[in-house]
Amino acid sequence: MFITDSHRSQIRGYLTLMEQQFHVLQVLADHTEEQFLAQPILQAAGERSLHIALECLTDIGNLIIDALVMRDAASYEDIFEILTEEQVFTRDFYEHFIGAIRFRKLLAHEYLRLEKADVWHAVRTYAQDFATIRDSIATYVKLG
Repeated sequence: MFITDSHRSQIRGYLTLMEQQFHVLQVLADHTEEQFLAQPILQAAGERSLHIALECLTDIGNLIIDALVMRDAASYEDIFEILTEEQVFTRDFYEHFIGAIRFRKLLAHEYLRLEKADVWHAVRTYAQDFATIRDSIATYVKLG
């Protein structure tokens, strides 16, 4: 199969939302850990922005996998693995960013175990990576 204009339009929508979250994450990453941990609003913004940005990535991944009839993904991690196998992302980027994909489970399902310091570390570690994700996806699906 192939990526249609309709797929590209959906992907653009997800990338736009991801970009908005990316900007929030960049602002949050400029705060010190002490500032972040002292302000519940910053913590909530970090949790929500990471979660939404990661959901955008997995939604885009599912769309690409379905449109191009790639192997079925068994998990969120598998979506990212398939995109890496298909050379949307480099293996080095995969090795770095898989931690963010795994962190998504805490954000979405195991939030009672979520430590605020872990959110700050995730924001600091992965905030800049969403630009790479955006550019890699745009190149792969030829959003030009």
